Amino acid sequence: MALVESDIISDLRRISFTLRSQEERGSIVKGGRLTPALEIVKKDGRRTRQFQPSWYGVHKWLTGSAVTNKLYCWPCLLLSTKKHIWANEGYCDWKNLSRSASLHRSSHEHIKNEVSLKRLEHAGAPGDARLCEQRRLAVLEHNEKVRKNREVLKRLIDISVVLSRQEFASRGHRETQESGNQRHFTELVGYFFRHDQELKFYWQKNASVFSDLSKTIQNELMECVAEEITSCIDQEVEDCSFFACEVDGTTDVSQLSQLALTLRYVDRKGNTQERFLGFKDVGADRTAVALKQVVDSEISKYDYKGKLVCQSYDGAAVLAGELGGLQALIKKDAPQALLVHCFNHRLNLILQQGAQCIQQTRCFFATLQGFPAFFTRSSKCTELLHRIVGRIPSLCAARWTPNSTVLHAIASEREKLCQVFQEIVDGSGWDGECRRQAAGFLAKLNDFQFIFLLYCYRSIFSITDVLCDVLQKNAADVNDCNSQVHLTITMIGDLRKEEHFKEALKSAATALSDLPAPPKQPRVKLEDEPPADGQNAHFLLYNDIIDNILVQILLRFADIKALQFLALSDSSRFPAFSKQFPTDAFSSLADSYGSYFDLDRLKSEFGVIFRDDQFQNRSVSDILLLINETGLCEVLAEVYRFFCLIATIPATAVCEESSFSCLERIEAYLRSAVEQDHLSARATISIETKLLSFLEKQPNWYDHVIARFASKKERCIELHYK
Repeated sequence: MALVESDIISDLRRISFTLRSQEERGSIVKGGRLTPALEIVKKDGRRTRQFQPSWYGVHKWLTGSAVTNKLYCWPCLLLSTKKHIWANEGYCDWKNLSRSASLHRSSHEHIKNEVSLKRLEHAGAPGDARLCEQRRLAVLEHNEKVRKNREVLKRLIDISVVLSRQEFASRGHRETQESGNQRHFTELVGYFFRHDQELKFYWQKNASVFSDLSKTIQNELMECVAEEITSCIDQEVEDCSFFACEVDGTTDVSQLSQLALTLRYVDRKGNTQERFLGFKDVGADRTAVALKQVVDSEISKYDYKGKLVCQSYDGAAVLAGELGGLQALIKKDAPQALLVHCFNHRLNLILQQGAQCIQQTRCFFATLQGFPAFFTRSSKCTELLHRIVGRIPSLCAARWTPNSTVLHAIASEREKLCQVFQEIVDGSGWDGECRRQAAGFLAKLNDFQFIFLLYCYRSIFSITDVLCDVLQKNAADVNDCNSQVHLTITMIGDLRKEEHFKEALKSAATALSDLPAPPKQPRVKLEDEPPADGQNAHFLLYNDIIDNILVQILLRFADIKALQFLALSDSSRFPAFSKQFPTDAFSSLADSYGSYFDLDRLKSEFGVIFRDDQFQNRSVSDILLLINETGLCEVLAEVYRFFCLIATIPATAVCEESSFSCLERIEAYLRSAVEQDHLSARATISIETKLLSFLEKQPNWYDHVIARFASKKERCIELHYK
């Protein structure tokens, strides 16, 4: 039998009967059920069972689909508001068909749908004029009630979206009618109905039926919106050639261990997307095997064994361990899934370890980190700082890079800070501990070695800050990140030149000469402190700092060599590649991802774009858009797939970081008893705001959300048109 690509049943499973126009519904009812012969054979031990066309005669409600090769209940397929096998998945267990059909035939849902279908069939047939008119009026009354119910629900959906998008709590502590400031949801309901008196009256009249202000209804509406977003993501991932999985874990403010999952891929239009899949509570078991099960449950539906090309983690041993970690377990199922450790985390570790390896720099950064802490010890200190200096940035305990902003602030406001500390030391009304600390900070601001290190790290941070900015870009291009890493190595290496050392030395001397020397303080010699012997000691210290950071960078980014094929996407080198093909980079691609490409065709297509001026000096994202906009996706199919691969490989974990920031903000506003599913739904709405805005502009947005809401369970309100 020829393969059937579509029939009315497969169409109804895609767009439900209730969402269609009145003309379409009438045509479907008039057409009646399908009764095709299904060519499907089931083996039961030694016995073979096959479909019997006579079943259609025994069960008058039975229908079949040649597309899915399954049986369905015709009335339930059209009118059921509940999910069950006869209306959704389809039935194909021939052994138990008789028993299962008998049970279904006796169910309340089936009988109700049969009655409704008969009414629909007779509504279009000739008969008693008065009876037809009564039915017509009854249908009109029912549909008007459904319209009002759906209009009310639309406003409740909008309120749920606004609260989740802005990360506001729906409920409060004072929820009585007498409260002047009730919960957000209740207050917004009043505002949304203020200018529609007819709908407001209808809503108030049916408030007991709606239960619209209940916690359950609010959470279900948010879950339906989040599910609609996830459904759109599912479709995008299904359409893409491959994707990357980014996983990060943390402990939230309620001390629950959370796992954030993000997918990265290139959509049909050539745009790189990073989509948030939700939070997963993994507090009960954080072993690699348990985490693998969690990740599997989320990405197995995307055929990750064939489409997952890269995995990125935060570097924790249980996530990225080479032997027993999560990445190793996933690599067993998807050998092509390359591990890329987040570039941002690497930079953080480089700066942290580079400072901790040298005794003088350890003391320097301990002092540097004390400045913000000192001014937060009392409101009086804060007021004095704001009056004379302004403010000093605060530090983040989990990140090293904010030290750069503190260092730049102290270097630029050093004279004013000296004035602040001097006022505390000389002024009245300050306690002894505060005076002692102020005197210590003042001495450091006039200490040559401290100022010398301040200017040394100012030069270093001016280079690493640029790299940090590149790595912080959401959906950053891994090739750009790779190029910036190599540029950073070169620029820091240049700092070893003697003129840069002399510049730092001169800046420190000039800064100290601008201020009068403070009263001499007794000095305690640190254990194992090297003796000062002029410029030579500072020169050795300066070179130690530079060399240590260079070693750390080379060590932390050593595995970039595995990404040698990235050179093929460097459009600035296309003219050189046109003269001499990059064989090593191409071999690297063939070793890692050769199964995804027709390598001979790819090499020929590279030869074309290497010689084409339009492709030169463009980023990966620009090249993808250019190929899309000029209609070359099919002509340069292999090259387009290659650049999709490059854009898919993640270099940063910015999306996960923003996810956990969102998690903390939401939990700060919500009650501590918020359930995991609801928390994840709120976070999805808050993080995927752009995708949500796109979906809200679609004409069937509300219909899809209401359909999800209606199908969750049997509702007390009518939501389906007749």
